[in-house]
Amino acid sequence: MKNNPWHKEWLYAVLIFIVALVSGLLTSLWLLSFLLWALVYILWKWVELHQFLKWYKEGADIEKTPLNHGVWQEFASLVIHNKRNNKKIEKKNQYLLSQFNAMAQAMPYATVLLNKRFEIIWANQSAQSILNIVKEKDNGKKIDNLIREPDFVRLLGDDLQQEEIKIQHPNDLHKRIIIKLVKLSNKRYLLVARDISEQDALRQSRKAFVDNASHELRTPLTVITGYLEMMNSANDIPKSWLPAINQAQQQSLRMEKIINDMLKLSSIEHEKYMENSHEVIDMPTLLNRLFNDVRHSSIAKTHHFEANIDSSLKINGDENEVISICLNLLNNAVIHTKRDTKVSLRWFSKDDKAHLWVCDNGQGIDVKHLPHLSERFYRVDNSRDKNTTSTGLGLAIVKQICDNHDAILEIESEMGKGTCFRVSFSII
Repeated sequence: MKNNPWHKEWLYAVLIFIVALVSGLLTSLWLLSFLLWALVYILWKWVELHQFLKWYKEGADIEKTPLNHGVWQEFASLVIHNKRNNKKIEKKNQYLLSQFNAMAQAMPYATVLLNKRFEIIWANQSAQSILNIVKEKDNGKKIDNLIREPDFVRLLGDDLQQEEIKIQHPNDLHKRIIIKLVKLSNKRYLLVARDISEQDALRQSRKAFVDNASHELRTPLTVITGYLEMMNSANDIPKSWLPAINQAQQQSLRMEKIINDMLKLSSIEHEKYMENSHEVIDMPTLLNRLFNDVRHSSIAKTHHFEANIDSSLKINGDENEVISICLNLLNNAVIHTKRDTKVSLRWFSKDDKAHLWVCDNGQGIDVKHLPHLSERFYRVDNSRDKNTTSTGLGLAIVKQICDNHDAILEIESEMGKGTCFRVSFSII
C-alpha cells in the first residue's frame, strides 16, 4: 500500500486543493482559484501523458525514460520491467533457436518447413543432397514444383494423416527416398525425408542370397527325399532301419517347408511387394472357408472350434498374404496345443479398426518368450521330437505381412490359461 501510485496521485491532488484553498483565502476569488489550479493539474498530467506516449512509441528506451510522477511514473516502471523481461526471454529464445537450428542442420534427414500453400519456409543442409532443395535459392517456392513425383503430389492433396511414401530420388533414378509429411498446424507442415538406397541394396542382396541358397539346397534335398522314399518302400530294408528312415524323411519334409517359408519371407520383404496392392478382400467369405478347412484337417480332429465373424467387414490388401496370416495363426493354435483345446476365431470392428483374434485355452506361453515369437526360427520348445511340423518362420511371416499392410500384431498369453494372437487392420 505504501508504494501504491494512486496514493501519490491523491496526495498531489490534495496539495493542489490546499494551494487553491490558500489562493482563495488570499484573493477571495474562490471559484477562479479552484478552476485555475485544477487546470494547472490537468495540464501537468497531460504533459506527462504526452511525454510518456512519445517515449513509448519511440521504443521505450530505458536511458531516455521521461520524468513522470504518480501513475505515469508507475506505468513507465512497468514498461521498463516488461521490456527487461522480454529481452531475457528473447535472448533465451534466440539461444534455443540457434541450438535447434544447429541440431536440425546436423540431422542426416532432409527437414523442410512448409506454409499452408506448401511453399518452402526453411530447409536444412541435408535437404540439398536428398531432395535437391537449396534453402537460399528455393525459399518461397512450392514444394510440388521441385518434387513432381505423382505419388508425392497426390499426398499433398490428401488429409495428411502423417503418411509415408517412397519415391525415386529427384536426381538419381537408382536411389529411393522415403518422405513423411506431418501437419503441425493449419498454417504449417513439416516434411522429413531420408535416403533408403542402402537399405534397398542390403535388402536386395539378402533376397538374392536367400534365393540362391534356397535353390542350391532344394536340388540335393530333392535327391535325398527321393532316396528316402525309395528306401522306405523297399522290401529288403531291415526293419530296424525303418524308424531312422522315417525320421529322416520327416526332417527332409520339414527342411523343404523351411526353404519354402524362407523364400516366401524373402518375397514379402521385397520393397516393391505391396506398392500396388489395394484390392478389396471379402474377409467374411475368406475366413469362413479357411476356418472350415483347418477345422476339418487331420491335425485338428481332437480340437474344438468356434467362430464369430462380422459378415459385412472388409479390408484392403493382398488376399494371398492375408490368407497366410489367417492360416499361420489358426494352424499354430492347433499344432502347439494339446488335445481337446478350444480354438476361437473372431473378426469384428472396434475403434475404426478391423480386428482378427485367434485364441486358444491351451497351456499358454511363458511371458519371457512373447517378445521373441515373431523372430525367425525362434521356437519355445527346441526339443527334436516335438513340433516337427513347425519351421519357426510362421510368425515372422505374419509379422512381416502385418508391417506391409500397416497392421499391428499383438500377442497375449498366460501360463495355464491360453494364448491370443490379435491383428488390427485399417478399415476401408
